[in-house]
Amino acid sequence: MASKIDFLFYGQDLSEVLTLDPTESLHAVKVLRKKAGDIIQVTDGKGGWFTCSIVDAHPKSCKLQILESTFEYEKPQREIYVAISPTKNGDRIEYFLEKSIEIGISGIIPVKTTHTYPKNINAERWKKIAISAMKQSLKAYLPEIYPYLSVKDFLTLSKPFPTKFLAHLSEGAEDIIRVPLSDKVLIWIGPEGDFTEEEINLATSSDFQNVTLGKSRLRTETAGVFAVSILNAR
Repeated sequence: MASKIDFLFYGQDLSEVLTLDPTESLHAVKVLRKKAGDIIQVTDGKGGWFTCSIVDAHPKSCKLQILESTFEYEKPQREIYVAISPTKNGDRIEYFLEKSIEIGISGIIPVKTTHTYPKNINAERWKKIAISAMKQSLKAYLPEIYPYLSVKDFLTLSKPFPTKFLAHLSEGAEDIIRVPLSDKVLIWIGPEGDFTEEEINLATSSDFQNVTLGKSRLRTETAGVFAVSILNAR
């Protein structure tokens, strides 16, 4: 349910007087109809939560004065990263982006597997969706959206993660509800056409543990949202 709090994003270094970018300025002045003297809440996407007063309600460069500051606002107890393949239907992966961020996620890594259809992603649109979902859910941390990676580059990126899961129904796979977790978790969700045998072997040799997401066969975006929900609830 949407909150009544007017919540904006300031993605720059902090100073005594903040100047919102043109998009956020327009939203504050024209959509929210804010004027000088009004109080609003602002985040920097890095854990900062600020109560601000508008000092200049300009629709292209709205200026704010910070009244109160909170840092590491509602910092998540666990960092959750999801590697996922973009879907053929762009709306489906955008649904995953929005809902996973509303639930709580630290980073999203798009991975191009053998069975991944889109050759490219619209990184700028993904960022806009991420910012919107962050504000909608009143979070102070903007998840990192990684570049679109090949399997090889992704596996290299994954090396430092202490806990790594491959969501794949296979013999010996453990239920995600029961596996031990650390404070930083990475889970790799398969593409619409599933992983190839080679990709599964590469993941296993890179210390990924096979986990299941239940008995049902889930769409890519559903699996991603489900995994984020379970990892947040534990």
